[in-house]
Amino acid sequence: MIDIHVKAGQAHKQRDDAVVVPLLDGRKMTESGKSLQQVTDKALPAFLRKFDVSGKFGESKTLYDVQGSLSARIMLVGSGDEKLLTLHKLRMLAAKVARELDAGGARDAAICLPELQVRGATLADKVQAVAEGIWLGLYRFDKYQTKKTENTRRLRSVTLMIGSRRDLEIAQAAVDGAKAVATGTNFARDLANEPGNVCTPEYLGDQAAALSHEKLSVTVMDKQAIEQAGFTALLAVNQGSDKEPRFIVLEYNGGDAGDAPVALVGKGLTFDAGGISIKPAAQMDEMKFDMCGSAAVLGIFRAVVELNLPINLLGVIPSTENLLGGAAYKPGDIITSYKGITIEVLNTDAEGRIILSDALAYAAEKKPAEIIDLATLTGACVIALGAQATGLVATDEKLITALKRSGEHTHDRVWELPMFEEYHEQIKSEIADIKNTGGREAGTITAACFLSRFVDDIPWAHLDIAGTAWDMKGSDIASKGATGSGVRLVVDYLVNRSR
Repeated sequence: MIDIHVKAGQAHKQRDDAVVVPLLDGRKMTESGKSLQQVTDKALPAFLRKFDVSGKFGESKTLYDVQGSLSARIMLVGSGDEKLLTLHKLRMLAAKVARELDAGGARDAAICLPELQVRGATLADKVQAVAEGIWLGLYRFDKYQTKKTENTRRLRSVTLMIGSRRDLEIAQAAVDGAKAVATGTNFARDLANEPGNVCTPEYLGDQAAALSHEKLSVTVMDKQAIEQAGFTALLAVNQGSDKEPRFIVLEYNGGDAGDAPVALVGKGLTFDAGGISIKPAAQMDEMKFDMCGSAAVLGIFRAVVELNLPINLLGVIPSTENLLGGAAYKPGDIITSYKGITIEVLNTDAEGRIILSDALAYAAEKKPAEIIDLATLTGACVIALGAQATGLVATDEKLITALKRSGEHTHDRVWELPMFEEYHEQIKSEIADIKNTGGREAGTITAACFLSRFVDDIPWAHLDIAGTAWDMKGSDIASKGATGSGVRLVVDYLVNRSR
């Protein structure tokens, strides 16, 4: 990761490869732009008129070797109407700027975006958003490209400019927070972007074990240990694969010894062909992303360790492939779960909820304060919400409110769906306790109804990230592939909860 630090000073005094200043709608200069305008005489106004630069959001123009400036180049980045700015727009601008500087050969840059005014946001909020945007925007996954386009002058350091030395400590703390969140998010992206022949359940277990820390213990159960523990639902889904399953437990003890932990449960399907109910061939390669819930949990733990949060956390990840071997479980099979609830299998491609049943029941046994699970669970959620929001189904209003608030703050947004009693009727089975699909109607909700049977009366939230976990087009702050959805959302929630 490139180095980011903060500095109090004026834009026209910076001796960097580039100085980046915001430009508002109507060619209105901010303080940094005004200071540069004074030392460069009429160069900036003339440039703006010549190239018809208006300050439209996302617009950018670069001037080189401007007389009077100590920087090699001045980048003007359109910030639009300041009244419409949000923290996420700051992230977007920072990501765009970082990519352009990186591609353009700037090695170091001074960026003045934190001076922009965002309604309701503190300086720390703005600095964190800009730093996150830079680190998230520069992420790339190219380890398997044997011929890379090398840029020997890639961006290596950024200085975020603020107005007063009195705010340096607060601003630097915000950068440190952004680094932890971005590190966790990009770690989750790396895990999810790995191909299925690399990121197997064993690999996922090894990556979890590597996170061990003085406050974090990790247990990775192999197939024999899973059999002894009685995680029979996980074993059923694993029957069609030659790769052994793993059951991963993480325990972070940053809070008081007597405090009940927050439990995080992540779906770890390292490849999902659908089993006997096989998926269509088109885009089946993307089913390597079916472990994005587990990747998010591991990313959250990595961020929490770096932040040294004063909180206790329990992480539970069931991991397997869902393939079509001769021993694969079949439609019509009856499975007895770890909790003892029997499950009628109608569709082997509804396997995520089956393996999560064991993980949720195990987590509930530990009597956590609450349980949050993250899973690429249903195509129905993609149809309902697209890629703009994660589906949220929960049993506790306080938890719902807090997750919504964190979603808005981080732009890792959630949208609540109901779980009326009538929906539970759809998963009732005539020959077992429940069936693993309630049909096409309300598919996201009935999947949550299934999961709810395994959490007892513990406050619980289910996050269906099927639509948000990966994006093959790329976005403003993510390259093509895994997005790290859920990491920023839950880390923000945990930070607020630990205060």
